Amino acid sequence: MSERLAMHGGAPVRTEPFGPGHAFGDDDIAALTEVVRSGHVGKGPKVEAFERAFAARHGVKHAIAVTSGTAAMHVCIGAINPEPGDEVIVTPWTAGGTIIGALLQNCVPVFADIDETYTLDPADVEARITPRTRAIIAVHYLGNPCDMRALQDIARRHDLALIEDCAQAHFAEYQGQVVGSIGDIAGYSFGGKHLSAGTGGAVLTNDTELWERAVLFHDVALPRAGGPYAERPYGHYFLAPHYIINDLTAAVLLVQLAKVDGYIASKIRAAERIIDGLADIDELTPQEVRPGDRHTYWILGFSLDTERLGCSADVFADAVRHEGVLLIKAENSVDARHPSTGLPRMGGGGPLYNDPFLADPDCYGRSRFPFDHGREQAVEY
Repeated sequence: MSERLAMHGGAPVRTEPFGPGHAFGDDDIAALTEVVRSGHVGKGPKVEAFERAFAARHGVKHAIAVTSGTAAMHVCIGAINPEPGDEVIVTPWTAGGTIIGALLQNCVPVFADIDETYTLDPADVEARITPRTRAIIAVHYLGNPCDMRALQDIARRHDLALIEDCAQAHFAEYQGQVVGSIGDIAGYSFGGKHLSAGTGGAVLTNDTELWERAVLFHDVALPRAGGPYAERPYGHYFLAPHYIINDLTAAVLLVQLAKVDGYIASKIRAAERIIDGLADIDELTPQEVRPGDRHTYWILGFSLDTERLGCSADVFADAVRHEGVLLIKAENSVDARHPSTGLPRMGGGGPLYNDPFLADPDCYGRSRFPFDHGREQAVEY
């Protein structure tokens, strides 16, 4: 390997591009062909089969397939049916899709701090609860589970809904229990994640009342044949979006579901090799994994000690990219530091409170809604 960095004119470590990351093959093509030849490409038997299979893999009663992870989180919020101005406690280190549904349901995100796992710090979550708090969203960030036992305890004591965002953490485990089966309701993304069909999402729950409202909510609140309200007169029962998927997407998801364990195992092996290979570099600290938990590594995250390294996170990220290795620097990382070490974050995404649509709210025209609803002063981030 050249001693001169590629960004300074040396030979890069890697010159071959990385592959697409997902193994789509003849089995996926056959599944799609079957649906096309059936003449039924809308929501049908493949969607129903995927919902049953996905629920069974998590050991839960109910699954609803939807169009995206953002849609899934919107359905989760719609299922708990909050009042305008209700607060939802969430990490700022997540994709916008985690909170867009909350804003569409007129809720106000309240950001809590994270710990060395890059997931919610339960003590800070509890400190931010107010009479207006309606739910906690536990984001299993980058594939690493939240401290679900602590969050469950907080939610129960304060009578709050506990929503899991599993978009980045397919089949991760908290103390031996698969994520998505622990909270009241959970949302998943199938867009470029471990289980992927290019797009799509899902909602899981063991709560039949939440499932019944979620079924209506994801389909413009119409009582469909075979659904929980099939006996009701036909009509829209409340304001709701249209998030149903089709059998083409579900057919691919069924094939991919059968292969996902091998894909995840390869991701874990790769992450462990990288962590082991970088163990002697004190300036890099990998995302902490709680003993007994299973991180499935959608992304491998590190914290970077820029003072010891002698360069900024921007320069470091640029140097790694020049070597032909993909690295995502967390946006605004200089201002978003680890609560105990003060080190800037690396890994990608967040913090959401610096995004323009929250820093200078632009959600409902020129109004400050929902940030000022029922308040003397609007919430600012």
